[in-house]
Amino acid sequence: MVFTSHLPKISPPSTDVFNFIFNTGRDEYPRDRVLYRVHETGETLTLDELETRSRRFAQVLVTKYGIKPDDVVAFLANNSIQYPIAFFGVLAAGATISPIPVQTGLDAPAVVPRLEQADAKLIITDSTLGALSKGAAEVYNNIPLISLDALENEPAIASITALVEAEQTPYTGFNLSTQEETETHNAFIYRTSGSSGTIKSVLTTHAHWAANLLTTKLTVPENTDPAKDVWISSLPFAYGINAKLNLGLNVLLGIPVVIVLTPFDKDSLPLIDTYGITFLFVTPPLAAQIAKAEKTPQTTFKSIKWLLSAGAPLHEKIRDAVQDKFNGVRLTLEWGTTETLLITLQIDERSTVPGSSGTLVHGIEARVIDLDSGTDLGVGQKGEILVRNSLARFAGYKDNAEANKDFDAEGWFHSGDVGYLDENANVFIVDRLKELLRVGDGYGTHVSVGEFEAVLFDHPAVATAIVVGIRDVETQQEHPTSFVILQPGYENGQNLAKLAVEIEAFVEDRLGSFKKLSGGVWFVERYPTVGYKINRQRLKTLVNVGEGDRSVRWVEVGA
Repeated sequence: MVFTSHLPKISPPSTDVFNFIFNTGRDEYPRDRVLYRVHETGETLTLDELETRSRRFAQVLVTKYGIKPDDVVAFLANNSIQYPIAFFGVLAAGATISPIPVQTGLDAPAVVPRLEQADAKLIITDSTLGALSKGAAEVYNNIPLISLDALENEPAIASITALVEAEQTPYTGFNLSTQEETETHNAFIYRTSGSSGTIKSVLTTHAHWAANLLTTKLTVPENTDPAKDVWISSLPFAYGINAKLNLGLNVLLGIPVVIVLTPFDKDSLPLIDTYGITFLFVTPPLAAQIAKAEKTPQTTFKSIKWLLSAGAPLHEKIRDAVQDKFNGVRLTLEWGTTETLLITLQIDERSTVPGSSGTLVHGIEARVIDLDSGTDLGVGQKGEILVRNSLARFAGYKDNAEANKDFDAEGWFHSGDVGYLDENANVFIVDRLKELLRVGDGYGTHVSVGEFEAVLFDHPAVATAIVVGIRDVETQQEHPTSFVILQPGYENGQNLAKLAVEIEAFVEDRLGSFKKLSGGVWFVERYPTVGYKINRQRLKTLVNVGEGDRSVRWVEVGA
């Protein structure tokens, strides 16, 4: 059975991303409206400044650096006021952006394969990451670098400010105007979060990115007021979801974005009142922080109109706690993937059903197939969800034939998400295929990690918990194993081995002995991450469930 969106079928944009954002898709608003403001420095950037400087930077890229359409420019830089200029300048030149998110432990040997996979011709960097970028560039093809700020120790690396100030001619030489053209030129190459082994680099065409911007624009809350609203960037621009929202949707609507130069966490929440923030993107890890954080009398959060989360299903308890902190404002969910960007969104009462990620957006089709047989299922039947975008094709992975098998001959993408659809095309995500555990003897039975995590959240000592399946190499059985971050006050003066046994019994009492945490409970100070998502694969390497000694329950995550 094929499920189709109940929202009206729309005509996909037939233009390149730059011209869609600044011309054909943008709402009318004053060109002197400030679109970006840096919290720490007060620097600002208006629409007119952004478009003018971006086109001048595109001219520099084409004439000084020889960048051609579909050449790849890598970004290894932190958020700054110059980032949007570089971002849109690359798109205006017709080149393809390959963002490299900044992560703990990132070094040149980790960057070089990214440059090789993308076939990068140039790196956009900054003073903080300049040495790392230079080292990677030298190992790779010694490609040039441009910095978002001045590099005092590297005068040979030009800053974007100096380049743009010296160039007065705006570049207008790249324009796509047909659907065929927009589907044959790539705007972005994004690496899938958590990919391992051969790098999975997702090709995103101009048609696909523009269509997703348009569908997202059509589903923003009705009370959005661009003349008064203010958004904040809670993620680095290198992540696709943040680029879509705060380097695209905000420009289409004319809404200012506050840029924060330090990582956004629960300690950053007072900025909501400082700037009257009306929209906040809440990552799952941030949601877990907010859920159990104390709300102080000094913070009101009264300006918030819209909360959005994506990246992983949220437990209802965490979602309810976040909504309570923000005065009952609904935390809406977006379901998408690196490959698809957007599949469903909660937009009205009919699509905001408890447990639902929302309704299929404009032009999206879906199927549900049985986990074992692969046969098609119907309304309310649980299996793997497949999706297809009728507005723009999913371009697949760059140079990765094995990974491209996730897209079948008819264009259906195997999402890896387990769930079902109702009669209104609302999607209910139950779990990830990789996060379903098989427990018990023989072939075993599927158990959801989300079920474990929801119960663990209720224990007073638990701030947040992640459950993974760890295989015992001796018995070849998979054991549900929990990694817990403790609430303040529980870290010191506690017998952690005793507390772990208590939490294990707490879970077994509620779920039964068949669903017990047979791999144990282990305590960590923080979780390893890939991007803004928790790296569950890394957690699996921290303990050996077959060793038997559980007298020490504290685990060091390391770099």
